[in-house]
Amino acid sequence: MLSINQLQEKSSNLQDRSWPPVNKFQGFSGLIKDFLYLDVTQQYEILAKSRDNSEEHGKFIHESLGLIYAYVLGYEDSPCYITTNEELEIKLQQLKIVLERELMNYWLDIPVIPQQLNQGEAVDYLNKKILDNSGVYHELFDYIATKASKTSVITFLQNEVIRNEVVDDEVALLVKGLQGLLKKVVASNLWDECGRGKLNDFHTYWLRMLLEELNGWNQLSDYRKLTSPWYAKITSNSFNMLLTRPGYKYMAYGAFLIFESWVHPHFERIIAGLKRVGIDQEDLSIYFTAHLAIDQYHTRELLAGIANQEPRLNQAEVDQILLGSHLAIAAGTAQYGRMLSYLSTLK
Repeated sequence: MLSINQLQEKSSNLQDRSWPPVNKFQGFSGLIKDFLYLDVTQQYEILAKSRDNSEEHGKFIHESLGLIYAYVLGYEDSPCYITTNEELEIKLQQLKIVLERELMNYWLDIPVIPQQLNQGEAVDYLNKKILDNSGVYHELFDYIATKASKTSVITFLQNEVIRNEVVDDEVALLVKGLQGLLKKVVASNLWDECGRGKLNDFHTYWLRMLLEELNGWNQLSDYRKLTSPWYAKITSNSFNMLLTRPGYKYMAYGAFLIFESWVHPHFERIIAGLKRVGIDQEDLSIYFTAHLAIDQYHTRELLAGIANQEPRLNQAEVDQILLGSHLAIAAGTAQYGRMLSYLSTLK
């Protein structure tokens, strides 16, 4: 329960800025607009023909899904911001399902999960998996720690803001449809994300502090318009796909477990990179330093939630958690490799 005093807390200078710091919707590009109004069969046929060019295929999928999830979350970059348009929304929902099918079945390279693991065996498997997978110690983060130029580090930070700016909404979406300990664990995580009732302790508020310290509000707006690469959306889109399809709710839990388990090894290296290039001021780095301890605990909570869940998870539910964890690893690996190549070109 919040106290009345907490509801009367004075707004800081940063709280009066609109969040997330997205640009207003400026209309559909020609390619997406034309594709949007095709029938489903035509959409599937065009996507199938584009699979030979993985990069162009991926660019179209992720740029389109990024726009669709802006619509789903309802911020100012939505084509239906605080309004409704039934004809358009029906087409957006249709395209969402078509593109999610393409992402899941054809674009992401998701490893096969182990078969017939029970609830306890799945936890043992995941305990090992979070320590040994292609994303946990990805060379991108060693590059940030030891080699990246200051320009590359700042560009990386811009993409981190874009990736994490609505993480509290993502965790809120994860709560729905779960029960028992799984819901309790995720709700606890959401309470942490929301600063345990203090606006200035919201984890997204720490991203406001980062942008303020970098004098980066206007720069982020321009970066989104002109430069932000499509592959920076891979993990967000993959997670939002799971969060917004009720049939994937246990997959979303498994994906979230992986993303949380990556925070400590990734953020340790990011902090080292910030110190190395001389941009480790407390207000800038607090988002990363605060999460070092928090998300290690969240990872243990998420695993304990699976281990002790009642009613016991059936085989399909266990398999979905495992598949979600594998999907998260595939998405992260696809994003990090491309991001490393991109940052390596910056001076």
